[in-house]
Amino acid sequence: MTNNQNQPREFDAVLGGEAPPPVQGAVLGGIEGVKRRLSSSNVEVGIAPLSEALNYGNAGLYVVIEALKNKSSKVQRVALKILKYIEDPQVELALKNYKFWSSFEKFYSIPCGYSTTFANRKVIEFDPTTKISDTG
Repeated sequence: MTNNQNQPREFDAVLGGEAPPPVQGAVLGGIEGVKRRLSSSNVEVGIAPLSEALNYGNAGLYVVIEALKNKSSKVQRVALKILKYIEDPQVELALKNYKFWSSFEKFYSIPCGYSTTFANRKVIEFDPTTKISDTG
């Protein structure tokens, strides 16, 4: 029987496919494990490591700051909640530059039918091209 050193043995940890680890599962690997879980396509798996990231000093802080740029708004909100109470120039700059919503979300999130008052004045008509019509 040949002893191949490149093959996993009975108790070796093996990196599997691209399937995300279970939300409650343990993933080894320090800050690299945090980064790997954060890049998961499963949002819940991506949120879990954010609070753990701060255990890794500046590298972890950088990971949480970078999570503000994550494509998932849920991950962004969790990162924002974590960073909000940290007093650090790097964090303050990141929060200052953070866009809470894209201009598309901001403009289209509220249907025009809800724009009936503005500055305690009744809005007769709202058209994005002509803005607000004055009633008086």
